[in-house]
Amino acid sequence: MTTDPLVTAMLPMLHKLCDGQVCIAIGGSRAKGSADQWADLDIYLFSTTVRTCPDRETLVSALLPEARNVTTWGCDDPFVEGGTDFLLDGIRVECWHRNQASVEAKLQASLNGEITRQYSAWAVMGFFDHTVLADIRTMHIVADAHGTINRWKQTVCVYPETLRRSLLQRFMREAAFWPNSPHYLSAIERVDLIYTNAIVQHTLHALIQVLFALNREYFPGEKQLINTMDKLALRPRGLSDRIRQILNPGMAIGRDQLAAQANALADLVVETKSLVLSDQS
Repeated sequence: MTTDPLVTAMLPMLHKLCDGQVCIAIGGSRAKGSADQWADLDIYLFSTTVRTCPDRETLVSALLPEARNVTTWGCDDPFVEGGTDFLLDGIRVECWHRNQASVEAKLQASLNGEITRQYSAWAVMGFFDHTVLADIRTMHIVADAHGTINRWKQTVCVYPETLRRSLLQRFMREAAFWPNSPHYLSAIERVDLIYTNAIVQHTLHALIQVLFALNREYFPGEKQLINTMDKLALRPRGLSDRIRQILNPGMAIGRDQLAAQANALADLVVETKSLVLSDQS
């Protein structure tokens, strides 16, 4: 259980945001130990019901009068997810409302090796449902009267091999698709920046999924990935420097720079694939 004084001060209000029983945990960079001066305070609230957006805004303003810039979103009927966000003591607080049954379903599907990516405006490459496993593993429990979060935590203690196989198969295939594609090569000749950059991002994000699965480490989400990936035991040599070079091959972007980017990306794909093959032999 956490004893964060700011969260403790907010607890009466947090419990009232939902109509019934709620499980509460701290997540995000503060739970992962990677918070910096720009980090939000992410609070997860798991429940079966939640109050309406106007009701939540009123509650925050009434119970935390020092809170500023209160905004709410989501939690439509049927309730799946939503948010209650505000500034408190100079810290951006983001309360993530999650339907408990929906989290249970995503957790079980991920353990069974199912991979689901949903479009979301706040997730650059879409939201992967299996990210919930990393969230659960790292979150710090605040209130868990029925032991729900603790049970989830026990479930994700060991990386599921079924999910690992699914991730390696799907995303190694996706990463290997583009480097020798004639569409990519012709786009380089045209200096088609939008198209080529999309290909680079798509391929790198596929490789990221592969490398986390290869190391039996849960994919933690899109932020601060280079630093996290440098801690992986199985990774291509000089990974972070090579990613930086691929993403920013030079100030003057022309055909030669894009070709160098493509070659560097292809080398990274080949080396990652060899790691996968060696691991499976």
